[in-house]
Amino acid sequence: MDSIDALEREGHLLSTAARHDPTAAVPTCPGWTVDDLLRHVGTTHRWAERIVRERMMERGELETPPAHDSLSWYEAGLAQLVVTLRDADPSASVWTFSPNDRTVTFWIRRQLHETTIHRVDAELATGAVTPIDPAHAVDGVAEVLEVMAPRVARTGSAPGGTVHLHATDIEGEWLIRFLDSAIEVETGHAKGDAAVRGTAAELYLWLWGRDDGAGLERFGDESVAEKLRSVTTV
Repeated sequence: MDSIDALEREGHLLSTAARHDPTAAVPTCPGWTVDDLLRHVGTTHRWAERIVRERMMERGELETPPAHDSLSWYEAGLAQLVVTLRDADPSASVWTFSPNDRTVTFWIRRQLHETTIHRVDAELATGAVTPIDPAHAVDGVAEVLEVMAPRVARTGSAPGGTVHLHATDIEGEWLIRFLDSAIEVETGHAKGDAAVRGTAAELYLWLWGRDDGAGLERFGDESVAEKLRSVTTV
């Protein structure tokens, strides 16, 4: 399944959870209901869709969700996002918040993982969580380390310490170094002050703060592992 097909699937899973109980409280997003989650993701979908469709080179404004019928609004936005991404040249230049990728490809990947994590949120609120494909999950681990964590680390994470992450069900290993208000990530096997091993999906959800890590193997300096999680749980 390619990334856009996976995004469409994840988006429909979120919609299904919202149909089940839009008023359910979301334990991983304190203070939000599933309907709040739907509005948030729908706003993000429409924002990304406009950036790609109009080939915008600046951030643009977020659309305000409607007061009523948020499910239909969300589903229409998801459908348009999928069409726009499928029609777009992945290498086309657009505005992004990553200094390393200023192309449509960034938004395909970002919207896939944004939707997946919030689909998990919705399913945690309303029922059983649908399994995440290992290939999808291992890319999610890479994306949070490459794109999301560095943004948080720049705001003041303390220097010092290394963490080795190792996916056990698919190829995927990373070493994360904490520098002065930054992190450095390299792929491959290496020894860290802390090590965390588990399936790609377990690592993915643990990094995003959607899993307590009970199924993971953890070695070494626990405080360094938790420091990593503090800059990936956003």
